[in-house]
Amino acid sequence: MSSASLDKKTDRIIYFDYLRVFATLALIFAHTAAQNWHTADVTGFAWNVFNVFDSIGRWCVPVFVMISGCIFLSRDIPIKKLYSKNILRMVISFIVWSLVYAVFVEGAAEKLMAAILGHYHMWFILMIIGLYMCLPFIKPIVATDSNTKYFLLLSFIFVFLLPELKNLALDFGQVFFNTLPEGGTLADKFIVAINKIYDNIATINVHTVLGFTGFFVLGYYINKTELSKKQRAGIYILGILGFIFTIIVTAFISIKTQSLNQNYYEVLTVNILFNGIAIFTWFKYRSYPHLKLNRFVKKLSDYSFGVYLVHALVLEQLERFGLNTLSFNPLLAVICIGSLVTVISFAISACLHKIPIVNKWLV
Repeated sequence: MSSASLDKKTDRIIYFDYLRVFATLALIFAHTAAQNWHTADVTGFAWNVFNVFDSIGRWCVPVFVMISGCIFLSRDIPIKKLYSKNILRMVISFIVWSLVYAVFVEGAAEKLMAAILGHYHMWFILMIIGLYMCLPFIKPIVATDSNTKYFLLLSFIFVFLLPELKNLALDFGQVFFNTLPEGGTLADKFIVAINKIYDNIATINVHTVLGFTGFFVLGYYINKTELSKKQRAGIYILGILGFIFTIIVTAFISIKTQSLNQNYYEVLTVNILFNGIAIFTWFKYRSYPHLKLNRFVKKLSDYSFGVYLVHALVLEQLERFGLNTLSFNPLLAVICIGSLVTVISFAISACLHKIPIVNKWLV
């Protein structure tokens, strides 16, 4: 890690602040673009604009998890403190913000379900709680370099590569077989065959490496590993190819099948993995000599969790007042509405941070 990435006065890793802020921006613009993604004509200009913005913002979740992994795996945290501070904060945030979002839902039954299940974007909190709970078991994985690499290899194969190969086979198989005279019959047989092959592989039951733990460990590994310029160049190329892949394959499959396909938007895909690694690495190796800017970004970084929690509410309230990504030119709409949501959300988070107790447990 570059010495320019460390605040020597506080031992705070500066590039984490920049990553959090830009990941928060990516999240907001991806959710803004997704607002009318499902209803727009898949062959139209609007849908393609939404597809581009949504595709290039998908790296935010992996990066958030990678930052958390680096921070938590670098410390020795007693289980009691883990539960009484970190996990409890996440649980309280989930409960309170679920109630807040439920207020804006119509219908008593719907309000109750919203309060219990949480808003669509709050799955992230539950996932992070799970990772925190498993921290004592994850930490030994990074005790040795060989264990870490072996874990990441298995995670790549079983979490990212094999499921993506399955999706590619099914999606492109559907496109190909539907062009043949007996397309329906052949497509059905092909789908059955691919699913059987994948089910056989799944019986290996490598549950230890499944889920988001790979990102958690990966953040720690990248942060502590020095990469050569050649290695970084390869990572950046793969990252760019990942962005292109997400945009083009999503559009191609959706247009060919005339049905929305978001298999390659999913966080646990090879293309999004490459995006996250490239972004994380790029920020790690930047220099941050501007102290005033660093302090400003640090403050924004402190507000980022609050922004994550509130931004969906801001976006939905703007839509309730008639402002959404189909209100005017889609390209300008995503940019303008995303920017407006960003400003309002950061302002709300900043205000909430000034309230005692709230700033400790809810943002």
